[in-house]
Amino acid sequence: MESMVLPLELLQQFKSSDFPDQQEYMHWQTRNLKVLDAGLLRHPYLPLDKSDAASQRLRQILREASETPIETRKNSEAMQVLRNAAMSLAYRSFNGFGSDTCHWADGFPLNLYLYQMLLEACFNNSSEEASIIDEIDEVLELIKKTWVFLGLNEMFHNLCFAWILFHRFVTTGQVDIDLLIAADKQLTEVAKDAKATQDPTYSKFLKSILSSIMSWTEKRLLAYHDMFSSNNIESMQIIVSLGVTGAKIPVEDISNEYRRHRRKEETDVAHSRIDAYIRSSLRTAFAQQFISSVTELTPDVVQVLRAADKLEKQLVNIAVEDSVDSDDGGKSLIREMPPYEAESAIANLVWIPTATKESCAPSSVEVLRIIDETLDAYFRLPIPMHPALFPDLLIGLDQNLRHYASKAKAGCGRFHQFMCWIVNSTTNHSSFSGSRNNFMPALPALTRCEVGSKLWKKKDKSQNLTKRRSQVGSTKGDGSLGLSHLCVRINSLYHIRKELENLEKKIKTCLRNTETAQADVLNGMRTSFELSLAACQEGILQLCETIAYKVVFHDLSHILWDTLYAGEPAASRIHPFLKELDPTLEMVSSTVHNRVRYRVITALMKASFDGFLLVLLAGGPSRGFSRQDSHIIEDDFKSLKDLYLADGDGLPEELVEKAAREVNNVLPLFRTDTESLIERFKRMVVETNGTAAISKYPLPPNPGHWSPTEPNTVLHVLCHRNDDAATKFLKRTYNLPKKL
Repeated sequence: MESMVLPLELLQQFKSSDFPDQQEYMHWQTRNLKVLDAGLLRHPYLPLDKSDAASQRLRQILREASETPIETRKNSEAMQVLRNAAMSLAYRSFNGFGSDTCHWADGFPLNLYLYQMLLEACFNNSSEEASIIDEIDEVLELIKKTWVFLGLNEMFHNLCFAWILFHRFVTTGQVDIDLLIAADKQLTEVAKDAKATQDPTYSKFLKSILSSIMSWTEKRLLAYHDMFSSNNIESMQIIVSLGVTGAKIPVEDISNEYRRHRRKEETDVAHSRIDAYIRSSLRTAFAQQFISSVTELTPDVVQVLRAADKLEKQLVNIAVEDSVDSDDGGKSLIREMPPYEAESAIANLVWIPTATKESCAPSSVEVLRIIDETLDAYFRLPIPMHPALFPDLLIGLDQNLRHYASKAKAGCGRFHQFMCWIVNSTTNHSSFSGSRNNFMPALPALTRCEVGSKLWKKKDKSQNLTKRRSQVGSTKGDGSLGLSHLCVRINSLYHIRKELENLEKKIKTCLRNTETAQADVLNGMRTSFELSLAACQEGILQLCETIAYKVVFHDLSHILWDTLYAGEPAASRIHPFLKELDPTLEMVSSTVHNRVRYRVITALMKASFDGFLLVLLAGGPSRGFSRQDSHIIEDDFKSLKDLYLADGDGLPEELVEKAAREVNNVLPLFRTDTESLIERFKRMVVETNGTAAISKYPLPPNPGHWSPTEPNTVLHVLCHRNDDAATKFLKRTYNLPKKL
């Protein structure tokens, strides 16, 4: 037996004449081929390589056999090809040499699969309804005799049989209620077994089957008004029982997970599941039925909505009164009555440039359409006193639109979320604050640039690159924070702000045209969406800043922070950074509306200038500059500015120079000789702290900006000055290491 693949031998030994009819023979042949598929391909003794020729050949044969029966005569070419492919897979071994034993039925998953195939014999396949055979008890007794060979027991039998019964009911048109009743009864036995075992293999198998059953069951029960009618209502009771029984199993424990979190006496599974089914189905059937059919805000609709609001409040009061004596005073009950799930709807909004002609989100167009139609419907109402009632409507619309604007920028982060990875693990002596609202990263601790062996520098640089790259996410897989998505959010807010101006003009016109309008009332009436306009403006500014600092300090961090001037400045200049930044500017220019495009590019410019200074003054010990390097730095910064000037087609020159003022003020320090820098630093410290500081120069405070008139800036330049004079001064004054 160890040297043969039994399904192959059976296929070759038995002929169609050995069966009552051709159809029965075909079913038998298919079952044997499925066993080969399970034993050699799906659950093999040794893992299969995707490029394995024998496995690919066997898959092809089995696919063809599902359409055309295989000729199984001994000398048949098809049978020989099948045998060769199957035997080459069965005789594989771990050492790569041939084995004396066939491995075609190894592993517990295959045993379960074989057992499920045996259980299929309990059904009459020739019948259209595939009903249970009359000899079910005798057949089951025979099948149970295989337990000892397959390593199974009654628990696995109950679980497999429950699945087979349920699967048969679902796949045969859901008409044989007896199958569903039998499956429910069998699942009750499974619930008992689950409490009595902690076998991990059984638990894994149980979770898989239970997940499929519960998914099918709850799909019907959570909206049972849509799923059941007079034709199938008799199955509803059984499906409810199936759902409740299945829900009990995890609570009453297959892994003790729930026992750790809830006391059993606090969990009434049957009550909670049926309550959930009723609530969900009622909500689906009735809660939105009326609203979905409303196309206009008429007086009748207003009356119905007012009545519904009144009824809801009364029901809430009744619920609270009935539960006031409970342990939590009814809080848990109130939490079970949530409003419409706006958060999940907002999470599914589309933020892609091609969604609309204006490159804004379809939801922004839709929300404006709803507001416009609401205003139209309001002014068509045959009721007096429009001006008196209108402020309440406007407040409601303004608040809802502000909520949309807030959500459009929510979750996009702030600068520090894209820059916090820069912070060195050592304790920093100070951090930026103030004008940049803590958006700039905290500075690394003051330390010395590397002076010494180039081999040491190369080794340390590679380690830092690996560490930092592991902390920075992919530049492309940002999901809702992708650059194009953020640009569409900006366009959406700008589109809303622009359209609100038209809505305000429309409101004024409609109010003047009302019959009861009075000039003195209209003159003092609010007609603008003040909250929404402010939210849109704030959102656009925040999104511009988010895009800028995300691009510079996150997407391009592998170039800016990991490589710019690291090691030898002449060999690691700014050109790779410019090359990567240029397509970003092109994408922004082609996506963002022209009225707000300059804001995004200006924010990108400021962020890149900040990043450039941060590399020069707080780039860590891998960066050291000599006086001769100052020409490289100045040329690189000029190239960075030229990128934004774009030969006159970019930002205005005065705007670029204004943003570059801080960098331009600091760059001369890199041309200054070390002795002059040291004297300047000493003089600044004494002027700040008095003559008492001459004996011991204290660390200067961080003013929150870089400036040649600040001792903190000069000290950072000295820390990155690559010469002996700076090394001796820093070692003597602050005990900084001569080299790392």
